[in-house]
Amino acid sequence: MAWKAIFNAAVAALVIATFLGTGMAQASPGAFPGEPADPESIFLDEPERKDPFVAGLLSWSWTGLGHFYTQHYTRGSLFLMTDLLQKGLLIYGVFHYSDKYRSNDDGIARWENIPRRDRGIIIGYVFSMLLVKVLGVVDAVNSAETYNREIYFPYWKNRARMRLSVETAGNRIDVSMSCPFQF
Repeated sequence: MAWKAIFNAAVAALVIATFLGTGMAQASPGAFPGEPADPESIFLDEPERKDPFVAGLLSWSWTGLGHFYTQHYTRGSLFLMTDLLQKGLLIYGVFHYSDKYRSNDDGIARWENIPRRDRGIIIGYVFSMLLVKVLGVVDAVNSAETYNREIYFPYWKNRARMRLSVETAGNRIDVSMSCPFQF
């Protein structure tokens, strides 16, 4: 007798899970080509959560890409332009200092031949490139966390959730579903 109640509960749970899985994903009118769209029945997909690790990884590979991933296009453009400017200055600096301090006998610019002032400029430039890269990664991670906090999580907080309850009592199975409505 107990096995029968357990079996009935399992079948009821399977039927309800199937109903929830297929019944909630039905298309609204106007979702198919040629159907008139009803403005009150427009269904918006839930926003996609942005992973901070992916944002940081993209920003590390090319400064600014993590911001584009989190849809902060202005910041991404600024970091991308800064990165392009720094890379252009790096190419200019390599050619400038190699021509300026190239020794005549072998044609190679040696570190010990460069004066202390220009060494400081080169070292400072390399650290500034690293600093911009790290700032871009940190800002992209913060941007992803801000996106998730402001856009993704309020969707789940305000989302109307359906509640399902299955109880067995004696020879019967009680199934109840409730969904909050806002007026």
